[in-house]
Amino acid sequence: MHVFIDTNILLNFFHFSNDDLNALKNVFSAHEHGSVSVYLTDQVRDEFKRNRESKINDALRRFKNARFTAQIPHFMKDYQEYEEIKKLATQLEERQKSMINKVNSDIREGKLAADRLIKDIFEEHFSKETTAVIFTEAWRRVTKGNPPGKNDSIGDAINWVTLLHLVPDKNDLHVVSGDGDYYSVLDEKSAHPFLCEEWSRKKNSELHVYRTLSEFTCLHFNGIMFSFDKEEKEELIDSLQNARY
Repeated sequence: MHVFIDTNILLNFFHFSNDDLNALKNVFSAHEHGSVSVYLTDQVRDEFKRNRESKINDALRRFKNARFTAQIPHFMKDYQEYEEIKKLATQLEERQKSMINKVNSDIREGKLAADRLIKDIFEEHFSKETTAVIFTEAWRRVTKGNPPGKNDSIGDAINWVTLLHLVPDKNDLHVVSGDGDYYSVLDEKSAHPFLCEEWSRKKNSELHVYRTLSEFTCLHFNGIMFSFDKEEKEELIDSLQNARY
C-alpha cells in the first residue's frame, strides 16, 4: 500500500483534531516494517516548518479565550451545588493558567509530543527532494490550471508530480489530506475526477482519498498491522517461537 500524508494532517496535531498521535506513529512504524510505503516530500517538510507556529498560535488563542466561569442564576444561590460549582470553576481557571505556562515552555523548546514524533519522522524517513524536472512539471500544471493547487501555489502540484514519479506503476495511491483540491466538488468523499483519470491513465491503478488519518486507518486496518513497534514485534515473535503446543 502506497500512502501520502499531506502537511495539513501533520499540522492538525498542533490544533484541534480528533486524530490520535499514536495512529501517526503506527503508520510510520508499519512503513519501517514494510507493511506500507509512506511518501514524504521536502515540500511537506518545509510547509510544516513554515506553518507550525501560526497553527499553534491560533490554537493557543482559542484556548486562552475559553472561559470556565459558571453563569448561575440568582435563584440557585441557596443550593449546596452553587458553592461547589463556583469552586470547580475557579479550579478550572487555575488549571488553565498552569497548563498555558507549561505548554509555552515546551512550544519554544520543541518538546511537544507531536514535535518529538514528527521530528523523528523527518529525520528517519528521507524526504524526497524536488528536482528540477519535478519543479518544471509542477509549474506547468499550475500555469495550465490543473489540480491539485489554488491561487497560483505550486506546493500541491510538487507533491502530486513527485508521487507520479515515485509510486510504482499498477499500485493504488492513498492520499490522506484535508485539502479540498484533492476532492470532487460533487462528492466530498471522492477524489477529484481529473486526478483519478490522470492516475489511472499514467499509473494503471486507482486513487483513494481520506480527509483524516483516523478515516484512513479505520477503513483499511483492523488495528493489528499498526499496533506494534519494533520492540513489541520482537517480543511477540519470541513468545510465539517459545510457545509449546
